[in-house]
Amino acid sequence: MRASEIWDVTKGEGTTVAVIDSGVDPISSLKGRLLPGKSFVPEKEVHSDPTGHGTTMASLIAGSGTENSLQGLAPDAKVLPLRVSDGKFSYGPTWATRLTDAIRYASASDARVINISMGMSGLDRSAVTKLQKAIDEANERGKLIFAAVGNDGRRIDGTDYPSVLPGVVAVGAVNEKATVTDLSNYGPHLVLSAPGDPGGTSQATALASATAALIWSKHPDWTNHQVLRVMIETTGMSERGEKPSMYLGHGIIRPSKVIVDGQGDPGPADKSPVFSKYFASLEASGSPSPGSDSGSGDDSRTDGRNQGSEKEAPSGPDSDRSQNAAQADDDNTTLWVTGGIAAAVLVVIAATIAVIAVRRRDRERQPRY
Repeated sequence: MRASEIWDVTKGEGTTVAVIDSGVDPISSLKGRLLPGKSFVPEKEVHSDPTGHGTTMASLIAGSGTENSLQGLAPDAKVLPLRVSDGKFSYGPTWATRLTDAIRYASASDARVINISMGMSGLDRSAVTKLQKAIDEANERGKLIFAAVGNDGRRIDGTDYPSVLPGVVAVGAVNEKATVTDLSNYGPHLVLSAPGDPGGTSQATALASATAALIWSKHPDWTNHQVLRVMIETTGMSERGEKPSMYLGHGIIRPSKVIVDGQGDPGPADKSPVFSKYFASLEASGSPSPGSDSGSGDDSRTDGRNQGSEKEAPSGPDSDRSQNAAQADDDNTTLWVTGGIAAAVLVVIAATIAVIAVRRRDRERQPRY
């Protein structure tokens, strides 16, 4: 990651990341970085985290590393905590409503990045429609939304939310060999990958969000489309001219390529590198303005991502799951676990990030870490 070189240029100052999660404890590592935020769980404080998951994500993004605490990738960024979990993980539609409200709150805030290291399957059409409208609103307001794809090691066929929805940057996890982890979900919706082994896609998503914060800190005039474009253009896979992979998306994030080396063409400010067709269809159909409750009610609209018909699951080191070997040559380079306390340690020394976390198999219709 070449973090020390990145920090010579920027540490994320002037940017805010909304962390939609289980709350964030006011630990010493986040002193001066944690904003008031809001809890969408009745009678629960936003600065209280019963699982530790939200606190870990916030620390991976902006932790100062003081007193032997977690060191974040963007240690001078601000964190806007938005709590949607009460720690019980036993609800469906209620969680979806809280997530929708939290996204809309974040879209109206100063946060430019929205981190959602969580997900759920089995939502009904009404819940998905409302969630999609909130995502559309956030995109219209110029936000970037990153969401974990989940830790089941399975192909996703359009039912895991919010990562499968247009306008959400789905993030998978890779190991220290720059190969997708066995636990990381995959599919044509995957956009980017990041370090997350041991651990999971929650941690990978937090690092992707921190990367966007770093880039925006250096280039505050760029739009959300431009920040995402350079993130995509500076992955190893993109440099080799390959199409998106079901297992790595466009490739593994490399923030130093943008911030230190000045690589990546931001391109047009008003055109998404991933969701252009989707946004064009919204404009053509007269999409609702931010804050509006009107809409088409269609949650099956397509976007501009690669929707290839690959069917085979990974089968070993010769499969697409290991096609990113060139990634390491250049750089040495959910909440998806049900219940429990997610813990992680991020140590950034020159070019290494190691993330350690606790994971358990999730259950259908439950929020998953």
